[in-house]
Amino acid sequence: MKNENYINRSAAVLGSTGSVGTQAIDALQRLGVKIELLTAGRNIDLVARQAVECGVRAVAVPDAADGEKLRAMLPDTVKVYSGESAVCDSIRECGCDLIVHSISGMAGIPAALAAADTGARIAMANKEALISLGHLIYERLEKSGGELIPVDSEHSAIFQCLCAAGAASPKAPADSSRVRRILLTASGGPFFGQKREELLAVTPEMALAHPTWKMGAKITIDCATLMNKGFELIEACRLFNVEPDRVEVLVHRQSIIHSMVEYTDGAVIAELSYPDMRDCVRYALAYPDRAPFGGEPLDFVKVGSLTFHAPDTEAFPLLSAAVDAWYKGGTAPAALIAADEEAVAAFIQKKLSFNGISDIVRETIEKCNVIPADSPEAVFAAEREAREIARRLIQR
Repeated sequence: MKNENYINRSAAVLGSTGSVGTQAIDALQRLGVKIELLTAGRNIDLVARQAVECGVRAVAVPDAADGEKLRAMLPDTVKVYSGESAVCDSIRECGCDLIVHSISGMAGIPAALAAADTGARIAMANKEALISLGHLIYERLEKSGGELIPVDSEHSAIFQCLCAAGAASPKAPADSSRVRRILLTASGGPFFGQKREELLAVTPEMALAHPTWKMGAKITIDCATLMNKGFELIEACRLFNVEPDRVEVLVHRQSIIHSMVEYTDGAVIAELSYPDMRDCVRYALAYPDRAPFGGEPLDFVKVGSLTFHAPDTEAFPLLSAAVDAWYKGGTAPAALIAADEEAVAAFIQKKLSFNGISDIVRETIEKCNVIPADSPEAVFAAEREAREIARRLIQR
């Protein structure tokens, strides 16, 4: 049965051609939600098909030439924004109730700030914006009256666990006064149990074979190095108002428990489900209600057992590098993201070994200047510096 509290809402999907974006469209369409705006990068053939299938009012792409091609591919009823400011302009003008932000990487920061200005609810799947300048996003949300609900499976789980105890809302970082620990789960990636010397032979093809999730190449490599879990640790600190010493990473190979919260009275609340990003989009849309679910219910007998392991930070040192970046503060987390993007790209191009990713990232962070992250300009300056340093190190 469709719930009128969310069925009449309109939605925008930013980064619609990526893994999360395509799943978000599927989830929204299944619920009968009207999708008004799509934004994309260079995959104009796919976004054009999506635009026709969804019956959107507008599409935005950052390249002017791609915009001209889209105008020829789409009906005149679809407004096409193109150019450097196209995505942000379309966000500010769309008037949507829900903005699913699934643009990947640092490129998603301007869109996150624009979305926060609109007063809409943001279903946030872009971790880089939260990591780099989450405090500025929340400042804008407070002014606009907007809301943010995380869509990363782990952070959606933590948010749901906190809401169950009345310790979170979409308006501001959570009230962590009753929280003892956040237990952040990780699949462990394809190389779980291997030592650092064993990882010398890892190829990009091996690293792209994630055991649980189907994602883009960059995030899949980050899961293999545990960098993604390091990013998620910083994201949890931003979202839920805790320090890293209150976030414990647990390797949970079954990927059924998506994360847990331990409270000061010793009780632990967990969120469990089969891994499916569409669940997180549904929750962000329907909150505080629950949208109907037509998938396979969780079969505990079939699951059988749930196991947990401590992460190996010697074999996978980028988890510790994330903690170090948090305590350095300022623009260090943004520099961490930029250095990792450069190192992962070099690894995929076979210019760098798998272990070289962590070597480059850690050395880059040591060489970067850290300044207060008090503006987007400061964050982008730190990003540029980190990229330049990382590229020099990779060439070396």
